[in-house]
Amino acid sequence: MAGQGPNNEQPGSPQTSPDDDFRALFDRYHQAVFRQIVLILGRDRSAADDVAQETWLRIHRSLKTFEGRSGFYAWACRIASNEAKRWWGRNKKPGVLGAEPSVDPRESNERDDLVHAALRQVPEEFRNPLLLDLWEGFSVAEIASALDLPEGTVKSRLHRAREKFKQAWLELGGEE
Repeated sequence: MAGQGPNNEQPGSPQTSPDDDFRALFDRYHQAVFRQIVLILGRDRSAADDVAQETWLRIHRSLKTFEGRSGFYAWACRIASNEAKRWWGRNKKPGVLGAEPSVDPRESNERDDLVHAALRQVPEEFRNPLLLDLWEGFSVAEIASALDLPEGTVKSRLHRAREKFKQAWLELGGEE
């Protein structure tokens, strides 16, 4: 349910302290949020670590204002995306990269770079359920809960995400 903590308790409920809420959310979502940051920034581990730290500091400061209109994961990913954009604004010269910071997969022989580049081309509304499915191993019900979406919508978005990923993969030169 929207706004609920990882144990189906409302953050800030009498059963939990704010620090317990944060710790539980961090434990559950930090790897997934980190992977989202890596998708945005590319393979710069130091930058991803910096952005992840800023993201979780902002989440901690803002947790009491989380209204639950979206799932926690979607909210955390929006914060991570905003923090990554701030990082790019502070650390990269404008005009050097395109609209989406990335490594040009044609300049790399690594399959991982091609996967990341293709995933970055999948719109966020489709990419988030796909990441939760493939990388986190979440079920459709768990994805629906994390993103505060109906299960039918999750199934539809997963289908469309796979189509969009395949299209991007082929356009970037990946093998069918």
